[in-house]
Amino acid sequence: MNLLKIVFTFELRMLRRQRLVLCLIAFFFLTGLYSIYDGYHLTKKQLTAIDSLERNYDQKFNELAKNFTADTTTSAGKTSYAQAGIPSVIEYRNPLNAIHKPATLSSLSVGQRDILPYYEVITRKRNAVNAPNAEITNPEMLAAGNFDLAYVIIYLFPLLAIALSYNTWSKEKEQQTDRLLAVQGKHLERIIVYKLGFRFTVVALLAWLLSAIGIISDSQLSSFNLTTSLLWFFAVTVYLAFWFSTCLLLIKLGKSSAVNALYLLAAWCFFLLVLPAITNAFIRQIYPIPLKMDEAVALRENSEAIWAMPKQALIDTFYANHPNYNSLKSATDTSDNSTVRFSAYYDLLGRKMTSVIARYNQYPRKQNLISAKLSWINPATKTQYLLNSITESGLTDYLSYQNQVNHFQKTWVDFMTDYIIHNRTLSLADLHHLPEFKMQPAPGKNTNILTDIFGLLIISLSILFLSTKIKLPL
Repeated sequence: MNLLKIVFTFELRMLRRQRLVLCLIAFFFLTGLYSIYDGYHLTKKQLTAIDSLERNYDQKFNELAKNFTADTTTSAGKTSYAQAGIPSVIEYRNPLNAIHKPATLSSLSVGQRDILPYYEVITRKRNAVNAPNAEITNPEMLAAGNFDLAYVIIYLFPLLAIALSYNTWSKEKEQQTDRLLAVQGKHLERIIVYKLGFRFTVVALLAWLLSAIGIISDSQLSSFNLTTSLLWFFAVTVYLAFWFSTCLLLIKLGKSSAVNALYLLAAWCFFLLVLPAITNAFIRQIYPIPLKMDEAVALRENSEAIWAMPKQALIDTFYANHPNYNSLKSATDTSDNSTVRFSAYYDLLGRKMTSVIARYNQYPRKQNLISAKLSWINPATKTQYLLNSITESGLTDYLSYQNQVNHFQKTWVDFMTDYIIHNRTLSLADLHHLPEFKMQPAPGKNTNILTDIFGLLIISLSILFLSTKIKLPL
């Protein structure tokens, strides 16, 4: 314990005297602050858009509710009262939005929330190519990406760890103080570990400080969640431990400071540039994703094909899918203005488009599954998955959202169809009890995240154990 105190005290004094290192730490701190601001700005922009959607929906909802008590002594009042409770009018004037709100700490790890739609308009006609679902093709936006705190920790903090640690032992040799340390005998290895431990503490404290600031900042946008915050701190700490374990392993090879720096920068390039590029190219080669424009083509073709179907065949398909309405069969079902025909059209179109969307999503889902498996060969990629999972901003959460939207779409269609097929209108009480979309969290999410963090910790400890088997060359 005395040796640890001596080493930490000495390293702290040396740190205070090294203005360049202090400036470097200050630079990373300011960079982290900017990343927090950038993520906060993007998340706030999305929340502002969501708030606008919700206020617009409430405003139109109140207008529809007023139709039930409209003044029938005027022409406009008679029209409003006559339209009160008509399902198609309600759906047209005030369509429901299935919203995927930013989760806790999503401003710290934006993930793919900037390029994936976070709300969908729900009607009986499943429109997969409406505004929120249109594919983003702005090359400048796609090239720039996000500069959030997760990016700073995953990509930039390893460089700080390298800058502080590359000469932990080689500097002693170059200053010819290694012989003096060698007098310590068996304590020499411990001294080097303690010196590197001090540098880990400095970097970890900086990461924790930025994370604490980010959590406080994010709490202004969404509710604070202690479990999510602890998982974030745990994941960040284990990731930094991986890099310092790697530093210790390469440092104990006994090379010069220049060679150590070269080796460590090569490791940084391998884990953060080369390996992700190779795995992404491999995954895209195996599971290429088709153009999203195919959904627009499918919508147009299905719309035309279903409407061109023989009326009786279309209606028979509807009754086959909804046997609970068989008692309502009538000879007038095949008339041009039959509500059954329109219901059958929207029902079949919705089923086909849901199937099209499901087929399209299977490609990114397959990519995501194999990416998650291959991420274990790269701790940096695994950490990115972990942080995105903690903040619910990754592709996995988006695919879960899409799946829940598909289920809710059917719920909405069945609800409206029941009124239309029975030629009934909604009462004011029915209007206040419309189906609502609520995003459900994945079951066992925190347990899976904690398991992955422990897996990453085992990798770090394995590297650390391997480094203990290497003797420092004197």
